[in-house]
Amino acid sequence: LQILAYGLYCEGTGGFGYNSDGQMSKPGDCGWKPPLLATDNPDLKKKRLNAELANGRLAMVAIIGMFFQDGLTGSAWGDWALYTASPLRAFESELGVQAPVGFWDPVGFTKDGDVSNFKRRRVTEIKHGRVAMLAAMGYITPEFFKFPGYLSVAENIKFAEVPNGLAAISKVPGAGWLQILAYGLYCEGTGGFGYNSDGQMSKPGDC
Repeated sequence: LQILAYGLYCEGTGGFGYNSDGQMSKPGDCGWKPPLLATDNPDLKKKRLNAELANGRLAMVAIIGMFFQDGLTGSAWGDWALYTASPLRAFESELGVQAPVGFWDPVGFTKDGDVSNFKRRRVTEIKHGRVAMLAAMGYITPEFFKFPGYLSVAENIKFAEVPNGLAAISKVPGAGWLQILAYGLYCEGTGGFGYNSDGQMSKPGDC
């Protein structure tokens, strides 16, 4: 009751930074000057308020994290190994579990412990990663090298004339986009980028 009363007092009187004029004056100014911290220098005051905002944001995240960890392990500084009820235990030794975060699933896709879904997502991640690595190299390489000759003889487009980056999209002929689409469908259908013919139940990435 004392804690509740104090909280209501702070809310009602502006004890933690609310202003009596409906927050229309300077943020955080609650009418008192703490010793050694108060200043009339506007630049220094702004710097300290920015620091207070940054630290306050961090503290809000930290206290929620401590509540969460305390609830699951029995201590705000508890060892996650004590959280034996975690469905992630089923995957903590799987491919992709790496230091320092260990098994990383912030959205909770694996909280149901479904092994088949986990394997499918792991294979999908490997496939997308391979495509992304090729895409990154494809974005960088034209800055240093371009093939000689023509991209399209019929439309008289040379490789050297194709701009780098997103601007290249407008230069690729329609037939070229059909070739790219066909190759993508081929990779999806045959496992060319890491899908397995047995429905992703064998080793992830083994194509």
